[in-house]
Amino acid sequence: MRKLFIGMMFLFASLSAVVAQDVVGKWKLENGSAIVEVYRSGDVFNGKIVWLRNPTEADGTPAVDKNNPDSKLRSRYLIGLNMLSGLKKNGSEYSGGNIYDPANGKTYYCTMKVEGNTLKVRGSLDKRGFLGRTMDWFRVK
Repeated sequence: MRKLFIGMMFLFASLSAVVAQDVVGKWKLENGSAIVEVYRSGDVFNGKIVWLRNPTEADGTPAVDKNNPDSKLRSRYLIGLNMLSGLKKNGSEYSGGNIYDPANGKTYYCTMKVEGNTLKVRGSLDKRGFLGRTMDWFRVK
């Protein structure tokens, strides 16, 4: 009976570690300016902005995607905006998708990897990730 109990505890601890490594959830950007909720849609992972430190423009209206190169999209609200799209799990990494930066209106190739309570998000100009930078996002409980 004792061996069964110890085995069950080990299994529970192992499953807890796997769940903690899941990318799904809310993540605060390293500069604290936004929280992005990563969610699964089929076999694809996307992420939308759910909180902004500065959610309004200077005139008090909701913050919009004013830097988007497509003038038709400049009036869409930043809160609720999908900034991560099309990422697929590939081993311990999520890749094959894009990240949109509303600060400059540019879209980059994206890869992500969970390390504990940190999400390593890499945006790059090339699919292989050589020309880019990695940001740390922190899990929000």
